[in-house]
Amino acid sequence: MATTTDGSPTTEASTLDLTTRVRRRVLPALHRIKEPLGGYAICRQHPNEYVGTLKRGLDAVRSTLESMAFEREPIAALKVHDDGRLSAGSWVRRESSLATWQLHVTLFRTDSGAVEVFAHREYSWLRHPYKHYTQDGWDIHGGVERMRSLLSDRGVSFWIE
Repeated sequence: MATTTDGSPTTEASTLDLTTRVRRRVLPALHRIKEPLGGYAICRQHPNEYVGTLKRGLDAVRSTLESMAFEREPIAALKVHDDGRLSAGSWVRRESSLATWQLHVTLFRTDSGAVEVFAHREYSWLRHPYKHYTQDGWDIHGGVERMRSLLSDRGVSFWIE
């Protein structure tokens, strides 16, 4: 069993970064306000966005993403897996802060401590907030293929389960 630095057992909450913990706390309340108006702050994770499973812990996956020029994404909707799990992180990669497109990656922890990675390509909310929010131009296939390519190029093993 994994432990924290003080020797206590790790829990999902103890390994989540602050951004994810805040998103998990705030976005459900925001969703309840937005949903009656036709908006959303929580959405189902589309299964076709599945990139693969990394048999590494969440901290190691976050470090890998950082080394690949991904940044935490606090603005993204909170994703819910088909089995009810909440996302354990949302990350984006852009060519620049003013880029038209971004690669959005969502992470889910498995019961075994591995991390499932999901991805899509979309308009950057920084440059095209309305197109981003309405999912205009959303490219699942392109996002999945790009993320698999980035992982492979860096020698990061993943399994498609």
